[in-house]
Order: sequence, then C-alpha cells, then structure tokens
Amino acid sequence: MRIRLVKTASSSIAVQVVDYRGKRAIIRKHIGSAKTKEDLILLRDIAREWIMQSSGQQSLLPEKTDNDVLLRKYKYRGFRYGLVQEVIQKVFNTLGLNRLGGKTEKMFLDLALIRVVEPASKRESQRLLSTLFGINYDLTTIYRSLVGFSRLKDAVEKQMIAFAQRRLGFDFSFVLYDITTLYFETFTDDELRKAGFSKDNKVGQPQILVGLIVSREGFPLSFAIFEGNTFEGNTLIPVILDFKKKHQITTLTVVADAAMISHKNITALKKAGLSYIVGARLGNMSKQLILGIDKELKRRDGACLRVNTEDGFLVLHFSVKRYTKDMHEMEKQLEKAKVIMEGKKEGRRNKFLSKMTKTEYVLNTSVVEKAKLLLGVKGYHTDLNLPEKTIIDRYADLWQIEKAFRISKNDLTARPIYHFHRQTIIAHLLICVVSLAVLKYMEIQTGKSAHYVMEKLKSVTDGRMFNTITGKEIVMRGEITDEIQELLKKIYLPH
Repeated sequence: MRIRLVKTASSSIAVQVVDYRGKRAIIRKHIGSAKTKEDLILLRDIAREWIMQSSGQQSLLPEKTDNDVLLRKYKYRGFRYGLVQEVIQKVFNTLGLNRLGGKTEKMFLDLALIRVVEPASKRESQRLLSTLFGINYDLTTIYRSLVGFSRLKDAVEKQMIAFAQRRLGFDFSFVLYDITTLYFETFTDDELRKAGFSKDNKVGQPQILVGLIVSREGFPLSFAIFEGNTFEGNTLIPVILDFKKKHQITTLTVVADAAMISHKNITALKKAGLSYIVGARLGNMSKQLILGIDKELKRRDGACLRVNTEDGFLVLHFSVKRYTKDMHEMEKQLEKAKVIMEGKKEGRRNKFLSKMTKTEYVLNTSVVEKAKLLLGVKGYHTDLNLPEKTIIDRYADLWQIEKAFRISKNDLTARPIYHFHRQTIIAHLLICVVSLAVLKYMEIQTGKSAHYVMEKLKSVTDGRMFNTITGKEIVMRGEITDEIQELLKKIYLPH
C-alpha cells in the first residue's frame, strides 16, 4: 500500500491510501483533503498510521515531518512502567502466585506489584497504580479487601514453598529463622501492639514482633506475628512446630542466632524430632571451662573444638579476623566504662561495669578476664554429627535472613505500619513478604542486588502520546539496553 496525493477541482489535495494492481490504482482508504501545508502533513501522518495498523507495513525510509505540526497533533499523557509490570507479572506466574484463587487475588498481587516499584500507604498505592500502570481501584474496596487478603496467607506460603522445592532445591534440610520488630506511628498500646525492646530504636512506641523463616538463599517461606513485648526466644518453638505440622515435615534443621537459645528451646526441638544449629552464649560458661577452651584452641586461625554438653555438641571456632573485631569492640566498651566510672557520663548499660550505688560503678574484672579469653571465639550448639566447617558454614547463612529484613524495611518500607487490626496487619505483611519473594527471585536469578535490578528496569518507561486527530493513544517504549536485555534473560531463565 502507498499514499497517493490527488489534486481536486477545488484546488485541495486529496490524501488516499491505494494499492496498485498492474497500472490500476485501487483506493483502500480516503483519508481527507488538505487545503494547507499543515493539513497535508497531518493527513499524510494519519495515512501512514492507518497503513501500519491495517497491515503492519512499515516505511522503508524515515518520513520528514514538521515538528511544530507534530507538537500540535500529539499531547503528552505521561509515562508508565510497562516493562516493569510485564516482568513482575511473569515472576508472579513463576512463583505460582497467579494460582491463589479467590476474587481478591488480582488486587492483592497489584498491591504487591506497586510495593515492589514504589512502596507507599494504601491510599498512595491506589493513586500510583492508576498513574504508573493504568490500574484503577476504589480506595474503600481496597480497605475492605484487606481482611480477605489475610486469608490468602496459607495459600501464598504453600506456593512459595513449592517454588523453592521446584527451583531452588529446597528440601527442608535447613531453614533459617530470625525475628525483627516493626513499629507503629502511635503511642497507644493494645493487645497486639505493645511497647518492648525495639530493634528500630523506637523506645516506648508500640510494635509487633515478626518471625521469618527463609531458605538458605534468603527466599521467604513463612512468617508469624507476636505481641510487641514478647521475648524473642519464646517465638522459635511455636513458629517452627507450626511450620512442621502445616507442611507435614518429618526431618528439619533450624538455624538461629544466640538470642533463640535456651535449654528449654533445645529440649522442645529434640522432643519434636527436629535438629538445630544455634549460636551459643559463651559468656555464661565458667572461667575454668573458658580457660580449657583457650588452651585447646591456642588462638590458631581456623582452629576448632567440639565439646559434649547437655544441649548437644558445642562447636567452637577461633578466627584471627574475628579476634581483631572483638578486640576493637572490647576496647570501645572499656573506654566507655572508664568515662562512666569517672562520672563524666551518666551510667548506661555496660557489661564490664557493676553498679555499687545509684551513681557509682566499678569494673567487673572477672567479666573482663573472661571476655579477653573469648576474643575471636564463636560457639555453636547443635545435635548434628557433621564436620565443624559444615556447622559453621550453615550458621553463617544467617546473613541471608538479615538481608531479607533489610530489604523489607528499607526497599519495601514495611514499617511503620498504619493498620491496627490483627487481620489487616497480617494482610500488610503478606503483601510485603510477596514483594520480598519477587525481589529475592530477581537477586537469585541475576546475581545482582534487588535495588540494582529494579533501577535498571524502571529506567525503561512507556511514553504515552495522545493523537488529537485520530483520538487514539500511542505508546512508545524507551530503549532496552544490552545490559537490561541480559538481566531479562536471566530473570526469565527457566532453571
């Protein structure tokens, strides 16, 4: 098809789209008649669009068009993150989250989508979904649907575990567990939101505790919430036993830090037939035992020692790098202790000081001596008869769950929480956990940080131009660089 210009009897120029059959021209579309140069430019542009839409035929040579005319013809309507939406929707499908079922599934996933892209309140999320993706919801409907979202928790966790088994080789042999706190912008307690020890430095503000189970890669598998004043060590057993029962697990090893360790917890894990690798509190041991450990390890880099205790094996490991770090921290604490003893600063929590009166402190030399003997030493309790290096390496995987918390709090802005009912709080956290799963999937697939991948994807936008002549919107996507193409290949990689 070609554009044909024909001079009419009224001295106008008719613009037509024609096909040539031999020497005969067949008119496919009469576009209009132009009386001015500007009209002719616009009509020819409309003719080219009609050809492309009806046949997909592209012009071999770029057409020259007057910029001023084009500016009058097209109105800019903003941009959208079309590529980001396509990628995240495919990740949802890969994770199996498109099979949750229920009327609220699409809205739930759309709220997870916007939290990955631009985390915000539910009100702002409604606006951003409309602006950035053309997805429109009534705000009241979103609020009313939150209770329904909380009922998706078991289905979401089931799909994420199935994905981890299918694609990450997850087999329940090791799971990582840790706890964090999330605060609320209020100073009013209730039965769930209570003031307690805050990891966010929000003293006196109500909070909740969130227990998270992840795979060795840091991929989220399950979460639970507790009252804000709960001792974190008391969360381990209920979360792990519920996880075991829900997924009919016969063998499982939980890896957790020293805050979770107690004789009671270890006894409960043994009774449930579960294995454990948990950090040991070495400072509670007798000085005689610590002297024996120091003598055996001889402060040799990489030296290990295994000791039988009532809580299973105690694996001890010495590291020169850790020794240097511990020494630096100890010197800082001793310097602070000295300032407090001299009365130059109010007494605060310092493990090397003993309080004599309201304002007088003395150095606890026994604690100082034990701390010096333990510099560079890390301990692990376990019931597994595995090589020391394997025990140490599995415990070191806990950095993955710490990173998951950082992503949730910083990249996904999971805090502060503005909801106050248990079910809506669970719904908010479930949206955050699904968003975390998307970002962790991208990290695992690409080997890049979630922040880096999202910044690259968001650099490609879809410009929206409204054609004032045809009344249609044209979407023009920005350039996808080779670097982004490589990221997309890795994200879509099937294995």
